[in-house]
Amino acid sequence: MKKASTWHRAILVLPMLVIGSVSTAAADPGLLLVAHGSPRPEWNEPVLDLGRRVAEEALKGGRFKVVRTAMLEAAQPNIPTAVAELEAAGCDRIVAVPLFIAPSGHSLYDVPAALGILSSPEMNASLAAEGLKAARPKVPVVLTQTLDEGHLLPDYACQQVRSLSRSPTDEAVVVLVHGDSEHQPHIDRLLRRVATRCCGETGIRDGDWAYVGVGQEYTTNGVAAIRAAAGRKPRVLVVGLYLSSTAKSFHERALQTWRQQQPGYDPFHGKDVVFSEAALVDQLGLVQWIIEAAKAALPDAPRNAGSPARATEHTP
Repeated sequence: MKKASTWHRAILVLPMLVIGSVSTAAADPGLLLVAHGSPRPEWNEPVLDLGRRVAEEALKGGRFKVVRTAMLEAAQPNIPTAVAELEAAGCDRIVAVPLFIAPSGHSLYDVPAALGILSSPEMNASLAAEGLKAARPKVPVVLTQTLDEGHLLPDYACQQVRSLSRSPTDEAVVVLVHGDSEHQPHIDRLLRRVATRCCGETGIRDGDWAYVGVGQEYTTNGVAAIRAAAGRKPRVLVVGLYLSSTAKSFHERALQTWRQQQPGYDPFHGKDVVFSEAALVDQLGLVQWIIEAAKAALPDAPRNAGSPARATEHTP
């Protein structure tokens, strides 16, 4: 397996923060899903649909009183609105599950600040610059882990690779992912785990990854990694670790931009490159992962509950 370069930088870990006294029981907790949000409705709608599916399953079990979905930025409903709705519905505690692939500035700083459980002059100024306001919760709020914990992401990537694979000995896998440079060592470990699992289960012996957050990064990082893989193997399978976007949608958007300047341009002309057309919201296990992560964050959850939460907690 090809080894990617790693930035040797320290990872900042946000410790559990408890302010005030916390009740030992929560009779009517609310569940809040927090996604990044996008100006594009085609990105937001699958996330809102995921929220509806989570609500249907979570409310069946009777563990949560109300379920809401909120966007950090660029779309509605926003986080303060969703927090206010949960409180108005009678929730005596809120468990927020961040729908982010791995720890980042968003999950460690922006989301806690928007939830009103992290406050600093710098973060307040950052929110204001984005035209955002922080929630002012009147009940305890717990923020759980990101999606990288457990088997969710390797399961998803393996399913995609198996669905695309035809001749493993002739194929390479390239995984695309958002990357935060401050947490790249952590994400490299995650992607090495994902790529190793995909190769181990399918017989493919060439796995690599690239950091692709916006279109320009696909043009540089993504295309370079795919071309390099195509130089080693006759067929390349490309999978994206994104909540609502897909590897194919990234490629098609970039292709439209390129062809406005150079009609007919194809960076992989003559190469057999296949892109996954599924996003993480399509993963069957995602709904249950979210519910289990939220349940594990409740004060009466068993200590050995699945999907243990790294919680940031606030009590007014």
